Amino acid sequence: MSIHWLTKPPRALAVLATLFSVALSLPAQAVSLGNIPSQEVGIYVQDLRNNQVLYQLNAQKPFNPASTMKLVTTFAALDKLGPDYVWPTFFRSNAAIKNGALQGDLYWQGSGDSVFDQKDLQAMQAQLLMQGINHIDGRLVFDRSIWQTMGSAEGFLDDAKEAFTTPPDPQMVGYKVAWLNIKADANGQPKVDMIPALPDVRLRLNLKPSQAQSCVKLKNHLNVDTEGDNVVVLSGSLPPSCIGNQTYVNVLPTMAFAHQSFLANWAQLGGQSTPSLMNGKTPQNARILAAHASPPLKSVIQDMNKASNNVIARTLYLTLGTHAQAQADTATEAENKVRQSLSQHHVRDRDFLVLENGSGLSRKERLTPRLMGDLLQQAYNSSFKQDFIDSLPIAGNDGTLKTRFKDLGSPLRLKTGTLNNVRALAGFWLPEDPSKKPLSITVVINSPNATRYLDDMDQLVQALIVQYGS
Repeated sequence: MSIHWLTKPPRALAVLATLFSVALSLPAQAVSLGNIPSQEVGIYVQDLRNNQVLYQLNAQKPFNPASTMKLVTTFAALDKLGPDYVWPTFFRSNAAIKNGALQGDLYWQGSGDSVFDQKDLQAMQAQLLMQGINHIDGRLVFDRSIWQTMGSAEGFLDDAKEAFTTPPDPQMVGYKVAWLNIKADANGQPKVDMIPALPDVRLRLNLKPSQAQSCVKLKNHLNVDTEGDNVVVLSGSLPPSCIGNQTYVNVLPTMAFAHQSFLANWAQLGGQSTPSLMNGKTPQNARILAAHASPPLKSVIQDMNKASNNVIARTLYLTLGTHAQAQADTATEAENKVRQSLSQHHVRDRDFLVLENGSGLSRKERLTPRLMGDLLQQAYNSSFKQDFIDSLPIAGNDGTLKTRFKDLGSPLRLKTGTLNNVRALAGFWLPEDPSKKPLSITVVINSPNATRYLDDMDQLVQALIVQYGS
């Protein structure tokens, strides 16, 4: 038996080589999509050791990536700002201090610290007290000049009460949520404490004890709603085991929440004044009375990506556009910085990239699976590789992957994406065994039936790892 192709002329061999190369670029039929229609999913799998594309399907088709878009913002931020970047917050004034009183206005100068919380606010107020200030004669002035614009997230009007739609803000405090601690009075009747005790927010309780034994999920027994901006309505029947639990509520407009938080914490610390609120620019001769620095960027992106926090992502995106010219559109400058970063790292398909706010909370944002694959490959080979990887949820362990891929564990690091009609995963398979292949994996489903395909998606990812990661 002769093997004729070995004796073919060089031109024929070249044609065969070309056909073989094309075949490698086509989707491998052995990988099952389950019930996912092939036209509704984009896939890109790459060997991180040699950048070989192992599997691709609709790789250059634009998809809505949902929260996997946060990886684009993460990459650009690590590239342009650096892992150790911090956001400072200052209280400043040009007024004198006399007899325990600040005899003028106090300026709250924010820089976009998205993880600034109630404890941080209290710590800054404690610095005022340490300088002998227990009364503010003037106003509390919010300096909001750091951003000219704050971007948009159109198409989520029905979710306006939800915490995940809270917009970024220079004076963000605690993601703009108040915590509700469930307690019981001496007669066993449920009661609720709000932390902080926002002075203009009222709680309306319609709660009664229940004989049920289990309180696995508080939300199964407690309904939390709002009326207008400042009334929180709680209703339900609470088993004794629910006592001691807590939940949160998104309440008040952002500026009002920060002002009310200032007043609540100031009173708790012993401050004796209730300064009114206004917007304004910090005078050049205003001195620093209190200061706070955020955790470094490399820590903040862990909070962002593991929990898929939109407030952090949208704030980080705007930070990229912060240091432009004074009259520049901040959101536009942020997009320019992202595109510049991707271009400098030779990420392809940038013409298909559509950005709105960099968080994935968008009906508009688009990217291709190949763009995401290129970005993951560049991140893997960058100086900030470990910080990027550490920000991702660990399969079966934490964040939005805590209950998924439990059998795969720490080698699998994936950012999730979830919107109506969208399910997405993007990240790395990083096996400890050096004989196995490290992979970048991107899977994006855009379908009216996306919710139904979640199990198929997880099985697809596992099949890709089995076939290409060993």
